[in-house]
Amino acid sequence: MKYELSLSEDRTYVRVRVLKPITEALEREFAQKAIKDAKRLDIAKFLVDVRGIPNVASSFEQCLFGYKAMNQFGLGRNARIAVVVDADDKSHDFIETTLVNAGYRCRLFPDADSALQWLGE
Repeated sequence: MKYELSLSEDRTYVRVRVLKPITEALEREFAQKAIKDAKRLDIAKFLVDVRGIPNVASSFEQCLFGYKAMNQFGLGRNARIAVVVDADDKSHDFIETTLVNAGYRCRLFPDADSALQWLGE
């Protein structure tokens, strides 16, 4: 299994737990599935847990993902994407920057509590 998708108990966000290093193909796969599930349930919030999992996609691949794929998957600009990362893992910084520059609300967090607080705002 490469990732797990679930719905929060209160049905306000889709949770993604990534289990393998993030390649461009894996990122596209879980994002497309999570966005499809969220749209079906009329949800626009995502908690992506990548603790212990590096992003190994190239900068070019991350740009294509942020600027093209997310739009193709139908992610709305009102969506919130909270990404929980290890404090010393900088491999996710570029995708955060790319998504923000593409007009999406995405933030990295060192713990799930602060991520959930931001999602709840």
